[in-house]
Amino acid sequence: MTKTTRSLDHFVISVTDIEIGAEIHRRLGFRVLPTMEHANIGSSNTVIQFHDTYLELIGDLHLANSDQLRKDMEIWLNQGDVFWQFAMTSACLEDEIPVIAATGLEMQPILHAGRHVRKAHGGWDMTDSRSSYIWNPDDKLASIFLSDHRKPEAIWMPEYQNHPNSCIRVGGLRYLMGDPAKHVAYVTKIAGAGPASQSDDCIRFETPRGEFLELMTPAALHALYPEAPQLSPGTHTRGAILTIIVESLERCRWALRDGGVPHRLTDASIVVGAPYGCGVAYEFVEGK
Repeated sequence: MTKTTRSLDHFVISVTDIEIGAEIHRRLGFRVLPTMEHANIGSSNTVIQFHDTYLELIGDLHLANSDQLRKDMEIWLNQGDVFWQFAMTSACLEDEIPVIAATGLEMQPILHAGRHVRKAHGGWDMTDSRSSYIWNPDDKLASIFLSDHRKPEAIWMPEYQNHPNSCIRVGGLRYLMGDPAKHVAYVTKIAGAGPASQSDDCIRFETPRGEFLELMTPAALHALYPEAPQLSPGTHTRGAILTIIVESLERCRWALRDGGVPHRLTDASIVVGAPYGCGVAYEFVEGK
């Protein structure tokens, strides 16, 4: 089965209020880091750490010190709380420039996203992470970016990966897309390989770590997950649902119950609707 050459790196949800967004995710049973500031950008964020990946809530973009960044993000900010983009892995962003250029796409200037992070046992560290956006020429909302982390120990701390809902890692991400086939070539160029499977209403990519990215039509996705968000008016793409691997569905259910979060039980999963996840639905499944 075809595997991409890159894995999923992290996921970003744009929130109108960073503290409310953090509290919403605590109610989902996640351990959320204290709020931080992007030192070179001016925006705020907080992070939920998983094994290999992390979920970032980003806010205060109206305070960002880059007019271009604020302009680039308007189409997301106008939607309120919404999935922004996801990043794929890179060992070194400078090395990616000719690789991406050879596909006919263009990497945007490298953005330094360093932030002071509170250590689990006190004290501070400074991350050394960078990103580069690669705009999708057919739909900016369907864009992917690349990230490298030159100081991974400041990004992933085992103490912050111990969650009340017992989550371990991200299993995958599903996108709502009006026309999934339209974006296969773009995703393939960045991911490094084509789909593992493909039908008229669902296109699936799989990474070397076993994660998945699915591009699904609204009809197909909502048939499986009625809790998923709808497309915003005038848009054709939206990150819709994150699949989270947990050690124990029972522990996850109790964490959601303690947080007062409505959820749906299936034979093999727990599903939480987008209104309770800052515009993103969550599917929790048991695994390792």
